[in-house]
Amino acid sequence: MQYYNIKYITRTAESSLICKALLKYGYSKFKLEILEYCEPSTVIEKEQNYIDLLNPDYNILKVAGSLFGYKHSPETINKMREIALNRSDETKARLREAALGKTYNHTEETKIKIRNAILGKKHSEETKKKLSIIQSNRIKQPISGFKLQVKDMQTGEIFIYDSLRIAGKELHSNHNSIKYNLNNKKLFRGRYLITRIDSD
Repeated sequence: MQYYNIKYITRTAESSLICKALLKYGYSKFKLEILEYCEPSTVIEKEQNYIDLLNPDYNILKVAGSLFGYKHSPETINKMREIALNRSDETKARLREAALGKTYNHTEETKIKIRNAILGKKHSEETKKKLSIIQSNRIKQPISGFKLQVKDMQTGEIFIYDSLRIAGKELHSNHNSIKYNLNNKKLFRGRYLITRIDSD
């Protein structure tokens, strides 16, 4: 629980009533108590019952298990915007690196909305150059340096890939998912058997 981490409560005190109160009044003025033991399947229902019954001051969300009703203040929104605009090049590079290889399983409806949002959008020449550079740098070197055999257990087809990353790209996934299934000897998506081809 993060409430016992002084760095966490100090960092989030501006946006969290409970963290602000913990810093102001100290831990001795609060009590952490288990109200009821229950099955995981009923946790949300039980939490909602206690929110309705006790109407706690520090719980600003009135619907259990959701962020429904939570709104950032205009001041917080401006701070977040300012932070995003003033990120260092090092931070931007780390965020880019973290985002590489991410795959999103959007519904068709969401994909259509994303496409429609992009339609008609004009990029400046500077942005086009940046996008071109990013795209040209996307050719990745093989990560682990070993070949993989991927067998489709439904059709019997066998595919050979030069690296985890290439296999991930061809299977519309990322190399970490491929590596996980390879290491755990599990069928990828319940269908593909992935084995390592050792080079002689």
